Amino acid sequence: MIYPATTQYLDFALQSLKDGDVIVYPTDTLYGFGVDATSTEAIQKLNALKGRSQPLSIILKDVEDIPNYGILPKGDFKEIKKLLPGPYTILITSLKSDLSPLVCNTSPKIGIRIPDHFFPLELSKAFKKPIITTSINRHGNEPLNDVTQVEIDFPNVDIFEDNKHKPSKGSTIIDMSVNPFNIVRQGDSPFPK
Repeated sequence: MIYPATTQYLDFALQSLKDGDVIVYPTDTLYGFGVDATSTEAIQKLNALKGRSQPLSIILKDVEDIPNYGILPKGDFKEIKKLLPGPYTILITSLKSDLSPLVCNTSPKIGIRIPDHFFPLELSKAFKKPIITTSINRHGNEPLNDVTQVEIDFPNVDIFEDNKHKPSKGSTIIDMSVNPFNIVRQGDSPFPK
């Protein structure tokens, strides 16, 4: 089912996450699949939908939460605050946390997103736990960003639609665990100098 990504439907999306279900929600780039990042069972369900198991990124409610999950470059927020909230995914060295081991999989790094979109930010605040964010596709296919096609391909997933959503190449992925930082994938926005 498709529902509007509005404040009115936040509680419904929140309950789906609490129930261990997979949801689809808008970000400031592509739509994303989301589940509870602390639940191995929920992530297994997500991996089965995508047909693969790889490291996953998480959405946090604000930059102040980042040190709970990874090591900041130079130990400060200066570079991070240039990027987040925004259309970027940062990769930093992960720390031991309450996240499912399936989040990082075998990677020593963790991907973190704080999208500039009210729906995932408010959802993350209300959930009080990190939420997985990953593109909507089956292994080997291009990411879907049209909710009508998403509903056809994934009919048993609740979709929260932003009717102002625009086409996107995805977030720009920046590896901040190395010096100098490394652009892993160029998405919608350049790395600010």
